[in-house]
Amino acid sequence: MTDKTLHDGLLEYLQHLRDQGKSERTIYTYTKDAAQIEAYFGSEKKLSAILTMHVAGFLKSDALLKLPGDKERSEPTVRKTVRVLRMFLFWAKEKGYIEKLPIPKDMPVGRSATAEGDANAEQCTDNSAAA
Repeated sequence: MTDKTLHDGLLEYLQHLRDQGKSERTIYTYTKDAAQIEAYFGSEKKLSAILTMHVAGFLKSDALLKLPGDKERSEPTVRKTVRVLRMFLFWAKEKGYIEKLPIPKDMPVGRSATAEGDANAEQCTDNSAAA
């Protein structure tokens, strides 16, 4: 496991998506989501230091749910940002940047989740509750 920062991890993830042949429109929208995630957590936050309680806090935060000026973000926009965060965290675990997935039990995991991913998320949630 490395001490990669959130900023560096997100840049690498976006490059990974480019390398996979994702469209420039997809990269553009994911970059906006990445900026929103980075603004909440802080660009220098170590990926290994992001815990389930931090992700849970983001899911309930105005940073995710509201636009500047306190206007509500649309539900599809919120779901997309959550999906981008979830995919990024799964990718970071696969790369060895995080040991356990910091995904709260109530965070939708979608079709790409594996039994191992669900087990890791549950184990991480249990560990966070003990802290």
